[in-house]
Parts: sequence; structure tokens; C-alpha cells
Amino acid sequence: MISNKTNFYYVGFAIVILLVVNHIRSGVLVDTSFLPRFFLLTLLLLFTTVGLFRNKTTIRVSFVEVAFLLLYLWSLVSSLWATVPSEAIVQSQLIFISFSVYLVITGLNARNSRFEGIFIRIALLAMLFTAGLAFYKMSKLEFFDPYRIISVSANNNLYAGYLLICLPLALAGYSRSGGWWKYLAVAVGTLAVFLIVITQSRAVYLGLLAATLIMMVLLLARYRSLVTRKNLLVAAVALVLLSAGIFAFYSSLDQPRKNYFLSKIPVWQYFRSYDDGLSRLLEKQRKEKASLTGIPEFDFAGSYYENANLRVIFWKKSACLVAAHPFLGVGAGNWRINVASCPKPVNPDHTLKNYTYSQPHNEWIGFVSELGIPGLLFAIILFFLPVIIVLFRLVSGQVVFPASTLFYTAFLAGFYLYACFDFPMKRIEHNVMLFSILAFMWGNVPLKSWSFKITGHAVKYIWLCLTGGLLFTGIVVSMRISGEFYTLRMFANEGKNYEKVILNGRKASNLFYRLTPNTLPLDWFIGVAQFRLGNPEPAKASFLEALKVTPFEVRVKNDYATALYQLGRVPEAKSELQKTLVIDPFFDDARFNLGAIYYFTGHRDSALYCIRQCRNSQKKTDFQEELGKEDYPQ
Repeated sequence: MISNKTNFYYVGFAIVILLVVNHIRSGVLVDTSFLPRFFLLTLLLLFTTVGLFRNKTTIRVSFVEVAFLLLYLWSLVSSLWATVPSEAIVQSQLIFISFSVYLVITGLNARNSRFEGIFIRIALLAMLFTAGLAFYKMSKLEFFDPYRIISVSANNNLYAGYLLICLPLALAGYSRSGGWWKYLAVAVGTLAVFLIVITQSRAVYLGLLAATLIMMVLLLARYRSLVTRKNLLVAAVALVLLSAGIFAFYSSLDQPRKNYFLSKIPVWQYFRSYDDGLSRLLEKQRKEKASLTGIPEFDFAGSYYENANLRVIFWKKSACLVAAHPFLGVGAGNWRINVASCPKPVNPDHTLKNYTYSQPHNEWIGFVSELGIPGLLFAIILFFLPVIIVLFRLVSGQVVFPASTLFYTAFLAGFYLYACFDFPMKRIEHNVMLFSILAFMWGNVPLKSWSFKITGHAVKYIWLCLTGGLLFTGIVVSMRISGEFYTLRMFANEGKNYEKVILNGRKASNLFYRLTPNTLPLDWFIGVAQFRLGNPEPAKASFLEALKVTPFEVRVKNDYATALYQLGRVPEAKSELQKTLVIDPFFDDARFNLGAIYYFTGHRDSALYCIRQCRNSQKKTDFQEELGKEDYPQ
């Protein structure tokens, strides 16, 4: 018998995890959402584990739990060979917290069969809340820009992915609920699809298409009893409302956005070859329109017309990492640090600027790049094998699952397809929803040959390990929060007060935080401040420390070479700049500095050769004039 007090806790838990954890932000940190949500989720899970599972006597364990544990342990061990161990530890604890979400949701669902229904109802309210945030953000935009619909997530792609993984809960709510909750689920699901359409994330379009196709096939094959006149009428009304909403939205757009909106509908064009001529055309149009007012960057920005082929650049660079580290990988969380070591393919020339990529935009490539073949194998077992097993049983008719299980399975498959083009598993809100749904789906699967039970003292040891892991996670995240707090202060003083940059940079650095969210080490910022204060020797030492964290970061290597030159170590400075250009041939700052060194050491021909390799800019023109271009005709 479940007490009212326990029922109250179930409701409270669902409210906190879905309406508070998934939405909390803090402007005193660099990443305003990730660490606050990470920390609050850790506290919630710790409290739940201590309060509800301390006296649990039996735990069902299957290959899913084993694969999850092995993935976490392998990720944690990878800190031993990672370039930056602190990043590997943080990424490992993100996996651990996801594991904890899965275990706690599984435990709560096993203790009370009504918990899933409670969770679904609160999730519907949370989806309404996120939609309200999205519409509020849209109302504040001077021009509609889908990338700036941030709502619960940082950009349109991640927000659309969040809606995608929430959609099966709306469908499950319709199938499980009665009364007004049933029709609220329809309204929320329709609203979620509308927002997915207008956020224009083609990766999510693909995931939604795949999930819907799987769901419809299985509904017609195994759940024909659900294809009733009433359900068909509800679906038709929802479709009419959705179509009307999309038409009204489309009609409200100006012509450039109408064209852009229509260009995203044919999803297959996501995979067309990028036309570099488009970039040149947009650049020309931007210059022609520069004197006009009321023309937003959106209309002529090439980045808005990018497609999946640009992501291939990340994936090819990742293949280079995998080839170099096939078994061990580069270490959890270290992709962004090591990817610059792969010079081919070069950063896309059409971007006209140096790029620092933080993610491979493909979760599965991320697993194999950072954790090697063992990590990818554990991920496949954890994510794909349960879905495959449930789909096989649904198709074969071995087990009659609730309709909600069908929805969960179909949309997990669609979400995994979407994850081939983005990095949703690096965000707390996505992990909360993903592993809650995985727990609900797997909890409905009768496992005889796939599982075993742990009882007695072993359960207490598991409880102690889980509690200890959550405490450790809390310590790690707290130190990261401290680091980001002082990092934000450091950023605020850049170009204004170099002493405060140095002071806050040193306060920010700790055992679990040496690299800022923009993939630049704290020591680099300290070194730049020291250099601008006229202290090249300590600046050189700071740049050296920064290179230990990001040995392939061209901005750090460039500034290290500059400090060497100021200290009179000219040959070393030239060597560092040449190494920098090997890493990124399009990094013109290093080429300008190399040209300047040649010029000041009396090698004008070499200096002019370096400057001519740079892309056209006012800085290039000024350098050529300084070098006396009349003596060296073009």
C-alpha cells in the first residue's frame, strides 16, 4: 500500500525534475543552463536515493544496467590518458548522472505503477511551459530567426530535439489518460509538432519522420484496435489545427524568411553538396545592402544556408582521431581539445574565419572518438539493443505491450537518428527526458533470460556506491561552478583591467576546471593580460601552461610565438608560427605575425610572400603598403 506522503513525493519529484531542473538558469555562470541544472539534478537524485532506496531489498539488473555501468567506468578510466583529465572526469560524471536518472526513474516506477502517469502529466505541463517561453522569445525578436528560439535549450536545434524526445509522452498521455488530460495531451503534442516545424531543424525533421513511420507501421500491424473512429477524428482535428497554425505562421513572414522556410521543407536537400558560390553571392549582397537600415544579418548570412555536408568536416576530422586512437580514444570530453590535431580536411574556407568546434555533431562518432571501440560498443548495447529487442517483440507479436511502449520505442529510434547530426546528450534536459523514457520502456519488458536479481547486502553496497558517486558528482560540479563564476568575471574585465583578468583567471582555475566553455584555457587569458601589461616572460610561462591543456589551439600557439619574439628568441618564434600554420592554414593571424618577423629581421621577400597568402582584408592591404608593394608588383 502506497502512502499519501509517498504519492506526494512522486508528484514533487516529477515537478522538480521536469519544471525546475530542466529550466533553471543562472546569469552568473558562462554556460547559463548546463551547470545549474547539473548541480540541482545531482541534489535531487541524492535526496531521492537516500530517502527512498536506502531500504530497498531487491534490484533487477539486465544488460542495460551493466552496459551503462561499463560505459561510465570506461569513461572515467579514460581520464588516465586524456589530454585534459578534468574534462574526462566531468564528462564521466555526466554519464553517471544519466545512469542515476535511469536507476531512480526505474526504481520509482517499480515501487508505484502510477508514477509513470504522474510523470507524463507533469511532462505535459512542462511542455506547455517551454512553449510559452518559446513564444515569448519569438515576440521579442525584431526579425524571426529560428536559431534564436532558445526556450528550454540554447538554440533551435537543441530545443527541437527536446520537443522530439518529449513527444512520446504526449502520445502516451493520450493513450493512458482520461477526461481533460487526454485532450490536453493532444493539444500539447500538436503544439510541440508546430514548434518543431517552425524551428526548422532538419535533423529533427528526419528524426520525427523516422519515429512517425515506425509508429504508424506498428500501429497498423499490431495495434489495429486503436485505429477507431474517435481516434481518427482526434488525429484529423489535430492535423487541421497544425496545418492552420503553420499556414498562419508562414503568412506572417516576410519574403526572405518565407524563402528560407520553404528551403528547409525538402529534407533531402540537407545532404546536397555545399555550393561555395552561394557564400560569395551572399557576401556580395551583404556589402551592397550594408548602407540600408532594417536589413538583418539573417537575410545574407551564409551560416543559415549550411547543411549536413558541413558536418562531414567534423566527422572526417573525427575519423582522423579514431585512426590515431582506435581502442582507447582521446578521452571523454577531449574531442574538442584534440580535433585540431587533424589538419585534413581544413576548416571550411567559405566561413572566412577560424572555427573552434566544441562537438562533432554526432553522438555516436563522439563515443568512438573519445572512448574508442569499447566505448562505442557499450553505447550500442545501452542505446540500440533495448530498442531492437522491443521492436522485434512488437513485430513478432511475442508480447502485448502497452501502446505507450510503442510510442517510447519509436521515438527513441527517431531521437537516435537526430543525434547523428547534433549533440543532445551533452545537455541535462535531454538526458533527463531520454533516460526517463528509456526507463519506462525497458520497465515494461518482461526479462527472464536477459536479467538477474541482486538481493541482501549487495543491494546496500550498490546503494552506497550510488550515494558516493552522487556526492563526488556534487563536488565536481561545485568546483566547475566556481570556475565558471570567476571566468565570467574574467571575461567582464578583458580589455579594461588586466590585473583583474589575471586575478579572476587564477581564482577560476581548480582541479576540475582549467578549460573555459569556449575551448580556451584559463592560462591563455592570463598570458594575454600579462603580455599586454608588458610582461612577456610570465606571459610565456602562462602560454606554455595553456599549451599543456590545448596543445593544438592555434590562438595559444600564435601568442606563445609572439611572447618568444618579444624575448628575443626569434628562431623559436618562427618555428612555432610555422607549426601553427600546419595545424590551420587559414589562420591568418599567425601568417601576419610570421610576415612581420620576416620584415623586422630584414627578409622583405619572405614577408611579402607570407602576407600575400592571407585572405583579402584591410589588414592585408595595410601590411602590403607598409612593405612597399610598389617594389613588388602583383
